[in-house]
Amino acid sequence: MSLTEDAEETIALTRALIAENTIDPPGNEIRAARIMARKLSEAGIEPVLDEIGPGRVNLSARLAGTGERPGLAMSAHFDTIGVERERWSRDPFAGEIDGPFLYGRGSADMKGGMAAMALSLIDLARRGIRPKGDLMLAFTAAENSSCLGAKRLVSDRRFEGIGSLLVSEPTGLAVLVAEKGPLWFRATAKGEYQHGAFTEGRKDDRGNAIVRLARFIDKLHDLDLNAPAHRHLKPPTITIGLIRGGIGAPFIAPEASCDVDVRLVPGLAAEAVMKEVATLAGPHISIEVLDMKPPVDTPDDHPFVKESLAACADVLGRADGPAGVAYYSDAAVICPALDLPMVIIGPGEIGMSGRIDEHVSLDKLVTSRAIFRRVAERMLGC
Repeated sequence: MSLTEDAEETIALTRALIAENTIDPPGNEIRAARIMARKLSEAGIEPVLDEIGPGRVNLSARLAGTGERPGLAMSAHFDTIGVERERWSRDPFAGEIDGPFLYGRGSADMKGGMAAMALSLIDLARRGIRPKGDLMLAFTAAENSSCLGAKRLVSDRRFEGIGSLLVSEPTGLAVLVAEKGPLWFRATAKGEYQHGAFTEGRKDDRGNAIVRLARFIDKLHDLDLNAPAHRHLKPPTITIGLIRGGIGAPFIAPEASCDVDVRLVPGLAAEAVMKEVATLAGPHISIEVLDMKPPVDTPDDHPFVKESLAACADVLGRADGPAGVAYYSDAAVICPALDLPMVIIGPGEIGMSGRIDEHVSLDKLVTSRAIFRRVAERMLGC
C-alpha cells in the first residue's frame, strides 16, 4: 500500500469515528465501535464487543501470535469530552480538513490515535504476518467516567498474555513514560441554618457553611504538598473544580461542598495527602474520597521504552523523549492491576484534549500509524 493510500485510509477512518457523537455522558460509544468492528472484520480480524452499559461497549481484538513473546496491547478510548457548539468555528462532528489539520471532537483525544492503532494491526494482518506475541487492540468506553471501560477489560481478563501497554493519548509523537495520578475528593461543610436577618449576635463565620468552606478552600489552594522530585513530572497540583452550597441569599447556608482534583506524582501517597487535608478541614468539614488512580511510571531504561524510542527514530529519524505528562489515561487502571509497563505515543498535541476547535496534524496522524506498526514489529519480532 502506498503512502498516499495509507494517508487516505487513516484520515477516512478518523473522520468516520469523529462523525459519531460519543460525548460522555451519555457516551453511546457503540456508534463508533460498530464502525471500528466493521473495519476490522473486513480485514479478517474478529472483534469482541463487550457491553458495559446501555449503548456503551468496549472493543477488543487480537492478531494472534505464536506465543514466543509476551503480547502488546494498544489502548485508546471511544468517548470524548463535551462540546460548546456556540464557541466552535466549525461543526465538531464534521471531520473538516483545513490546511494541514483535521478538526473535530476526538480528533486529538483520541479517535485519531485509535484509527492509526487499528490500521497498524490491519497492516500486519494484510501482510500475512504472524507475530511472536499477540497484538491486541483495547478500545474502551467511559474513560472519562473514571475509566469504567478499562476496569471491565481488566476484570474480564482480556489482557491474558499481554506484556506491555501502548497508549495513543496526545503526545505530539513524543514518547511519554510517566503520568500523574488523579485523587478526587469532596469536602462538605456543615452550617447552622437560620434566616440571615436574625444573626446580629453571631461572630466569626456566623455558622455559615459557605464561609466555612471558603476559608478551607483558601487554605487548601495554598497547601504545599511535600512530594519527591520526579525526573519527568512537575510537582503535584491541587484544583478546586466545583462548588455547591446555600439555599438562597437571605439564609445562612446549612451546607456547602466542593470537589477537588489532586494530581499525584510517584512517591506521594494519597493517604499522606488526605491526612494533610483532614488537618486543614477542622471540626465543621468532612472529607470523602471520590476516586483515586495511582501515577504510572515506566523506567527510562525499560526494554519497552527503548524499543518505542527506536521505533520513533526508525520512522521519524529522531525520537523525542522519554518524558512525562500531567493527565491520566486508561493505563492508570490497567498497568497497576496487571503490572505492565506503559508508553504513551499519540498524534494529538498535549493540551488539545477538550479544546475549542480541537484538531490533529494530518502529517502526525498518518505518521503515527507507521510508528505504531514499527513498535509492534520491534516488540513482537515481526
